[in-house]
Amino acid sequence: MLSSALLLLAGCTETRLIFPPVMDAKTRGYCGTCHMAYQPSMLPAASWRAMMEGLDDHFDEEVKLDPGSIRHVTRYLVANAGDTAVAGEAGRIALAGLRRSAAPLRLSKTPYFDQEHEFLKKRVLDAWVGSVANCTACHVGAWVGDYRI
Repeated sequence: MLSSALLLLAGCTETRLIFPPVMDAKTRGYCGTCHMAYQPSMLPAASWRAMMEGLDDHFDEEVKLDPGSIRHVTRYLVANAGDTAVAGEAGRIALAGLRRSAAPLRLSKTPYFDQEHEFLKKRVLDAWVGSVANCTACHVGAWVGDYRI
């Protein structure tokens, strides 16, 4: 099943997760209009609920969606969140070390992200990356859940 896919990289000693991509066209369309449509398995359901309830101030931007679209996207994100069975191994690893009650609104605020990007704390981000939210600057396959470099 896609949600538990693991990929062993040739010539690499570690196993890297492939996060299930956003398969819902509406969610991919609405979210992907302004930024990469992040894979739901990377955050818990509480995070996605909080994010969708705060669209009037979505990282300093107002997101205008009709109530039906908000419900649709919220249902998809929550149903595929990292703390659901659907997320499988990817969700378990992405949320490892995160308190059950935690609801981070940024992927960069999770222990998994910190572990995988520890080197970013030791140096200044390159000008072409700009932000840790710009996943595709380093991970060209991020759109489809492949975060290999």
